[in-house]
Amino acid sequence: MQLPNLKNVVIESAPDGALGFDVNHPISLNQAKQAFESGFSFCIRYVPRLELSINPIGSNGDITFEEANHILDSGLALFLVQHVSNKNWVATGPKGMRYGKNAAIYAANCGFPPGMNIFLDLEEVNSASPANDIQDFCNEWIDALSDFGYLSGVYVGSKNGLNANQLFSGTKFEHYWHAASQADPPTPRPGDRGYQLFQPLNLSSAQLSKLKNVNFIDKHKLGKNPAFEIDLKLASTVIKDVDLDITVTDKKGGNLQWIRR
Repeated sequence: MQLPNLKNVVIESAPDGALGFDVNHPISLNQAKQAFESGFSFCIRYVPRLELSINPIGSNGDITFEEANHILDSGLALFLVQHVSNKNWVATGPKGMRYGKNAAIYAANCGFPPGMNIFLDLEEVNSASPANDIQDFCNEWIDALSDFGYLSGVYVGSKNGLNANQLFSGTKFEHYWHAASQADPPTPRPGDRGYQLFQPLNLSSAQLSKLKNVNFIDKHKLGKNPAFEIDLKLASTVIKDVDLDITVTDKKGGNLQWIRR
């Protein structure tokens, strides 16, 4: 069976300071267009961790070939993140290999080209999981993804189970995404590359100035210019349950790699 192919796309290094969003449900071409016209540069969508026979294509909020084309046609750049397990999941090397392979197979089945970033969602790990088991999980996930030519990244969220040394020196990641959690993502040490993507709780006035005709519907009373778990009200549509994200160049000059049409 011939796999689909997302045509006329290029892989780009994300510029410093681009504003985008991650969302755990499909968005339409009209929603993507209005987001792009409002000043957003990119969108992050989801792939599953389980095999296709268990988690059929397009279920549980996962991206599809059709939706990917809609997002790219809008002008938004696009990259991917994998769904995390339920809270208190146990990290093992074999599980990392399985999940990484499934992410890569799913992305390939949707036409995504090798060379772009797919992120692991590392959060809510069982507190009894030793750090070396979490590192094994991550590194096996990276190796499985690399076999298909994709670049691995990691979303460092709440209860990730690793300190700065274990995260930045004990895993093979070169692309790091800092969650909105203010406590758990480790602070990089001098010499660590640090993060290439931040998920803020609130936008600064400078970041807000990049947007137009956008209202934030704050469901958690986060304060002025909320950016986490909000609804985006655009010109004539609403995108529900959105987290905003900001790209940065890390301390070693690295940037995440997305695709754009």
